[in-house]
Amino acid sequence: AFTQAVFASVGIEIPRRASRQAAAAETLSRGELEYGDLVFFNTSGSGISHCGIYLGNGEFVHASSSRGVVRDLLSHPYYSSRFVQGGRFLN
Repeated sequence: AFTQAVFASVGIEIPRRASRQAAAAETLSRGELEYGDLVFFNTSGSGISHCGIYLGNGEFVHASSSRGVVRDLLSHPYYSSRFVQGGRFLN
């Protein structure tokens, strides 16, 4: 719901669930990411289950179940190994 709320604050409606956001967004590779794009992860072992918003320079912000809203690095081993794709709703 974090990414949905952020996008809603600027007037953009996106689905609530990460998997549905990924399906609705323009698909991007890691190398195509720009500020404001979504980043999607498989953290559950059964498809896209988590997402965040790319900030640039390899950083993203997301809602962590244990740490609240935080910044992390895509290069962090946990996220790097679980990255599935990027997604774009903004043109």
